[in-house]
Amino acid sequence: MKLFVLAAAGAAFLCAQSPRQLPINPLPPETVVAHNGEGKPITAGEVRSLLESGDPGVVNLAKQNPESLLDSIFVMRYLSEQGEKAHILDQSPWKEQFQILRDRFVFSAMINQMRETYSVPEQDINDFYAHNQSRYEQARIKVIAIGFCPTVSTAAGTSIEETKRLAEQAVAAAHCTAKRTEDQAHDFAVGLVGKIRGGADFVKLVAQYSEDADSKATDGDFGLVTRENSFKPEIKDAVFSLGKDDVSDPIRSGTYFYIIKIKEKAVQPLSNVREPIIQELKQKHFTDFMSDLTNRMKPVIERPDFFVTPTAPKPGGPPQLIKPE
Repeated sequence: MKLFVLAAAGAAFLCAQSPRQLPINPLPPETVVAHNGEGKPITAGEVRSLLESGDPGVVNLAKQNPESLLDSIFVMRYLSEQGEKAHILDQSPWKEQFQILRDRFVFSAMINQMRETYSVPEQDINDFYAHNQSRYEQARIKVIAIGFCPTVSTAAGTSIEETKRLAEQAVAAAHCTAKRTEDQAHDFAVGLVGKIRGGADFVKLVAQYSEDADSKATDGDFGLVTRENSFKPEIKDAVFSLGKDDVSDPIRSGTYFYIIKIKEKAVQPLSNVREPIIQELKQKHFTDFMSDLTNRMKPVIERPDFFVTPTAPKPGGPPQLIKPE
């Protein structure tokens, strides 16, 4: 089994992997770390190259049983050398299968190279940034949060997901400390919006009425909102529909109604979003290339009968064919 694990590492070698902590010490690559019964050595660099394939089976084997890993490497090397001497790759079906594997490796290598080596022109980065300013907006906001206790439905759930949602709702209601129902909280928040738009001091209303302890402690400050960060969609939608100093209608999110005031609004500097832009343009370049290549290579089937599955012939009759669906 360990040989199969080791062989699988070769197939994964060209796949992109996240950096990982390898279970080895950083010895110089030429350092001999083991030898087999015939005295043939293996170096730190050779073992590291195999582990850097990213195959989790090989990495785990190195952690749990390095002797077993080294044993499998030596056995695989020996059999590979014997196969070379026997010219096994000149024989069918190994010759054809090796060609298929080789094509897959070269294909993977070309895909990786195209993605990683394409250099996005500076002008393209600047143009993309200039034409997509709305994607990079950011806003600092203050909020007044008015909480409510959710209403518990008495209906039975019609699915596992619905039943789970109703159960979570019941638990939330049982532990709720808010003093208003949802309708009461909404109406109260609407009243506060009217006062604020009529000239009332937002920060003073935060101190009087907001029920979110964290933001209340900072005069309502609720952080920096961007289109990419973790704020809920309903909050983002409200924020980016408002201008500086605008105040939102009450926004329902979770078990609160939020009144949002835009403190600052601007576009993130290019330096903050440069890398995501580069990656997006690289992906677009690759997608466009592959789309064009796919169109160029679109096949024209000359013998559709080749792709028909033969069935056992009826007694005394010709073979029957099953057309693909």
